[in-house]
Amino acid sequence: MSQTQRMIELLNENFPDLAALPPLEARATADARVRTPDNLDDVAGATDHRIDDHGVPVRVYVPHSPRAGAPVTVFAHGGGFLHGSIASHDGFCRRWSRGTGTIVVSVGYRLAPEHRAPAGVDDVLAAVDWVLREGLGTEVVLAGDSAGATLAAIASLRLRDRGHSPVRAQVLLYPFLDPTMSSESHRALATGTFVTGRLLSYYWEVYLGDEPRSAITADVNPSLAERHDGLPPAIVVTAGRDPLCDEGRDYAQLLSRAGVHTTHRHYPDQFHGFATIPNYAPSESAAHLLWSDLADALSATAEETP
Repeated sequence: MSQTQRMIELLNENFPDLAALPPLEARATADARVRTPDNLDDVAGATDHRIDDHGVPVRVYVPHSPRAGAPVTVFAHGGGFLHGSIASHDGFCRRWSRGTGTIVVSVGYRLAPEHRAPAGVDDVLAAVDWVLREGLGTEVVLAGDSAGATLAAIASLRLRDRGHSPVRAQVLLYPFLDPTMSSESHRALATGTFVTGRLLSYYWEVYLGDEPRSAITADVNPSLAERHDGLPPAIVVTAGRDPLCDEGRDYAQLLSRAGVHTTHRHYPDQFHGFATIPNYAPSESAAHLLWSDLADALSATAEETP
């Protein structure tokens, strides 16, 4: 049996049935699974702060050997807009800081059902403004996984529309984009892994409340923006056993057609969430490729700058 199949079976056996629980109980159940990472020494330091009127928490990771002038990564965690936290992605952000030699700012954005769109995007934007105001850097990379990738994509659009965007690249790991769940991968992969169609539908129900899924806007699904040109280079990662894989692919194609420098990395044998799992060989190899792709994307923007 492959390492991937063993991991899927382990997750299928142990991941709780969140969709059977009330939202706040589901959040507590998911967050209770978080463990202290074993790679604390990957960075020179990690400090916690609160920003903005809402007291949004952020954690700043500083690498041992920072690259001079490198953009700061502002990272939004996954969790279906319902759960997840700075703590749940602490180990991954440490890996990112070590692998890229850059400062990472992880954002503990507000969650549903207490806070629906666009609260999470507003918090990511507040974190970007804080990075610039505090002098941590003059440019940023917006990144996230799953629901966090969606927030990063929307924030990239918002900052483009502000003018003079500080975003040098966007990194979207298996983004969670389409509340209608109408793609072929949603139909074909609704069961088989711990991230089921039932669970994804539950996340959307919690996030959207009574809002009809057919009436959502670009503040929920960035694919619906009026235009996608003028955005920073994008790296989109998808997994072949993930119900979300088609919508991620489609967003990468949409960006590419709009003239955005886009790299789409597809991992046919992997599943939703694989890239942030510690001590999992496919995750480690994907991370090394991601650091390389990010360096290429940043080089592309540097060449375009007059």
